[in-house]
Amino acid sequence: MKLTNFYTSLAALLFLFSHVIAAPQAQEKRDTTSSGVLTDKIPEDKIDLTYFSKLPSHTTLKWVSCYDHYYCSRLTVPLDYNKPHGDKVQLALVKYPAKKHLKYKGSLYLQIGLGVSATNLVLGYGPDFQVPTLEGYDIIGWDVRGVGQSTPFLTCFPDEKARQAYANSAPKVLGDPSVSLHKGIEQNLHHAKVLGQACKERSGKFLPYIDTVHNAKDLHTIMKATGAKKVDAFWGYHYATLLGETYAALYPHEFDQLILDGVVDGEKQYDEGDFGPSSILGAEKAVQAFFNTCSGAGPAGCPFYEPTPQLVKKRYQKLEAQLIKSPVSVPKGHFFDYSVLHNLLAGAVTAPGEPFYLYPFLAGVLQEAENRTAGPNLEGLFSVGLTPTPSTGTDGSFEYSNAIQCLDADPYRINHPDEFIPYLKSMLKTSPSIGFQVAQMKLSCAGWIVPAAENFCGKGKFNLNTRGKVLFVGNTADPYVPLENAEIMSHKFKNSRVLTLNAVGFSSLPFKSDCRVKVVENFLNHDLYPAPGTVCQEDNPPFGVPLGDLQPTH
Repeated sequence: MKLTNFYTSLAALLFLFSHVIAAPQAQEKRDTTSSGVLTDKIPEDKIDLTYFSKLPSHTTLKWVSCYDHYYCSRLTVPLDYNKPHGDKVQLALVKYPAKKHLKYKGSLYLQIGLGVSATNLVLGYGPDFQVPTLEGYDIIGWDVRGVGQSTPFLTCFPDEKARQAYANSAPKVLGDPSVSLHKGIEQNLHHAKVLGQACKERSGKFLPYIDTVHNAKDLHTIMKATGAKKVDAFWGYHYATLLGETYAALYPHEFDQLILDGVVDGEKQYDEGDFGPSSILGAEKAVQAFFNTCSGAGPAGCPFYEPTPQLVKKRYQKLEAQLIKSPVSVPKGHFFDYSVLHNLLAGAVTAPGEPFYLYPFLAGVLQEAENRTAGPNLEGLFSVGLTPTPSTGTDGSFEYSNAIQCLDADPYRINHPDEFIPYLKSMLKTSPSIGFQVAQMKLSCAGWIVPAAENFCGKGKFNLNTRGKVLFVGNTADPYVPLENAEIMSHKFKNSRVLTLNAVGFSSLPFKSDCRVKVVENFLNHDLYPAPGTVCQEDNPPFGVPLGDLQPTH
């Protein structure tokens, strides 16, 4: 496996350690209950990828009992809402029902975005979203267009072998010192064009309609199909926050509560794409958190320990320089080099602490690489292949991630690699560690050749005075969607509030915070915002020690 793509490397890293998402409500306070609530969760190996293909699809919701404690349905919606009698899409839905002995509160819709199957999310973790005080809600997830068990499914390759071969053929990361900037841009742009052409050839007719605008219209259709007059509650993480923002822009008076966690700047994303230096303002803070917590953990707690964060960083930089000159050989023909190091780091910052423990794993990899001995960490890094699609887990896909972000943004083209260099330098200056990753996403869109069916101009669309309330959630050290995004979008949404989490990671999904749980409970159950300026803490930071001062050390 060649770890040269953020989405593939992140999926592999998370697979290595756990498929358990940090329970948003239960926070692992109990493993089971007397009524068996948490044992209702469906293991991945029990999810049937052929189930929905055998379930009839209707223009009305017809729920059928499935997986013992759940209900499933397929809903037929227009491919193009401007042509309601034309081609159709079949959406897969799963519902974990509200407890009958409690007052019914409505439907809580869940989405993560970037190709994650929300039906798998509900089957695997639906009970966690109910416990302990949201059991009056139906928990509903649907696979958005092109994802999971909705059909048509986004397909760009003839088979998994070809898909794996494409992922393994990725060039070195942008900014790798072993390749000139011009050459690196040229190679990555070519790689992006191959994907764009492959997706067009296999999914071209369907492809323009899997954008976020159509997903938001689908949410409205689903809501109407339940018999409701408004969306009771929607909880979207990272890229799915754009779906929530878009729904609010299209239907400002048809929802009660939105929780948008790990916020995309909708106006920027619908314009040139949210790929600029402002999108990674938290990136180096997230990396600094590794230096701080590794040092704070002591020699017994972190294998890459040094007495101060500055010394941990210096040790890391020394290893980084060594890898440029001499990569570490790993069994089965792999090499741990500068590009793999930075892709590892780009994935580790998304879920560094419990329950994924990616920073402890990162420390183990760094120690082995420094000793130039491939032990269990380095070997484990290369041991997991690309997750097949569709999958039974909560992994996204690089094809969908590229497609949705490039479709949502205005078309972007470059005529010569050198045109891209000033932008790339600005990204690497803002975040030397992982700025390349977002730059590669922007360059991928330069290779994308299929435009969205509907041009949704974000400018001015989000200056809203909505009927319902919006809770924006942002981390102080989110590497890819900075806290500033939550503040910007809250300023546009008049009826909104920001909850700040003093935490590191990609949205609040990969860590625990009892404070956040209480805020969400009060918001959903009692329609109460947190007090202005509320800051919640991460309960289990990396290595179990405080994050410390996250301003990068020099």
